[in-house]
Amino acid sequence: MKKIRIALGSNDEKRVVLGHMGMAEYFYIYDLFEDGKSNFVEKRENTSPNEEGKHGIAEKMKACMEIFKDADVIIGRKISPNFINMAAKTKFQPVVIEIDEISEIMKEVVKYFGKIYDLIEQRKTGNIPKEIPELAKG
Repeated sequence: MKKIRIALGSNDEKRVVLGHMGMAEYFYIYDLFEDGKSNFVEKRENTSPNEEGKHGIAEKMKACMEIFKDADVIIGRKISPNFINMAAKTKFQPVVIEIDEISEIMKEVVKYFGKIYDLIEQRKTGNIPKEIPELAKG
């Protein structure tokens, strides 16, 4: 069965951070399967450097990518400068979603599983799509 590994930023284990993903206290890692089942894998502390009000700093992006290095998909609430950079230059597939609750996010992402899985597979072959899917609730 097909699986994607998802990383998202949260401060409370229930909701994603409303700001930039890299500002979260922790990254939560989940495996999501095409049948809709998801498994919590691990909670990882965000040890990346503080941006001091700035966004898109390369050192922060590199540090965050090292923390969630085994993920396929990075989920956040905003298209940040680093999401754009990740989409254009890395193996990670950013996804922006308008939902706060992690459990609801998994339900919504599975609706687009095929599309997201295809984008990940393109990245694995070296064809880096710059697309950042934006998912609205519903």
